[in-house]
Amino acid sequence: MFTEEKVKTPKSDGYYMPAEWHKHEACWMAWPYDKIAWRGHHREGKHSIATLANSVSEFEPVKMLVPPQAREEAERFLGKGVEIVECEIDDAWTRDTCPSFVLHKDGGLAGVNWNFNGWGDLDVANWESDKKLARRVCRQLDVPCYDAPIFNEGGAIHVDGEGTVLCTRSTILNDNRNPEHTEEEVEQILCDYLGVEKVIWLDEGYEQDETDGHIDVIACFVAPGKVMHLSTENKNDPNYSRFEQNMAYLESQTDAKDRKIEVIRMPQPSLWIEGDRRISCSYVNYYIANGAVFVPVFNDPVDELAVEIFKALYPDRKIIDMPENAANFYGGGGIHCCTQQQPAI
Repeated sequence: MFTEEKVKTPKSDGYYMPAEWHKHEACWMAWPYDKIAWRGHHREGKHSIATLANSVSEFEPVKMLVPPQAREEAERFLGKGVEIVECEIDDAWTRDTCPSFVLHKDGGLAGVNWNFNGWGDLDVANWESDKKLARRVCRQLDVPCYDAPIFNEGGAIHVDGEGTVLCTRSTILNDNRNPEHTEEEVEQILCDYLGVEKVIWLDEGYEQDETDGHIDVIACFVAPGKVMHLSTENKNDPNYSRFEQNMAYLESQTDAKDRKIEVIRMPQPSLWIEGDRRISCSYVNYYIANGAVFVPVFNDPVDELAVEIFKALYPDRKIIDMPENAANFYGGGGIHCCTQQQPAI
């Protein structure tokens, strides 16, 4: 009798996605190459990305993906601690275009390649090269690459490393990504490809966020059972009701280990408007490196409070505020969006 072979997934093969505070082997970044996406802020974007890469390289190796034709330019910006890896790319958002790295329970590294369609075919996005990037990075590292059967981005998921993933319905369940899948089907795929047991869905992300509401702009695990969430006291802000609903829901939830979720409120920076679009500024979009935490700041009255919250949450790491990286948000993302950690085995 013929029996169809079950598709192998990271979970079935013994892999799981570790938390971002797990020790890193390297940080993957990419050169901001697409002028259209940066809307007149391309020069600031290059300075912002380079400043972050040079700073992170003091704590862990940084691998910068650079198109061959831009290598000379990138070398002028980047310090010797940043390794340039020549590769065809479209832009700088490695959180979404590089593999989501997973570790084997007995040792070993692999990558998850999500289908990528430029954040639901965003009108300012080019993505012909970036949709191939995850596989190229896995080949570069000579590690297995699992092709996930849904459209997704790394910024749309956040794990605790102990069986739980956070995400938003407005992104992964959007008709511009996975209209043919039910929530239950997507949930099973996330569990199979991230090696998790429980998915916690929030309904919506940041108002006018071009990614349709990536989780990494509004919420993240800071420890098992603890979630940082962006908040605002301005009841006239469309984010107010979204955020309050999300936080109330989180506080009613438990994680995969049956721990009740504790919510840490992080203030929202002041409103930034450019033309008719709201810029998705957020302190939650930060990067944890080996021994350090890189936090965007906005010359805002609540910058100091945000930094103090980070110091309390990460007492064993150096908190580094990055005013230069506010420019990243003009390009559609922040510090977390342009970094992808490769966990150490």
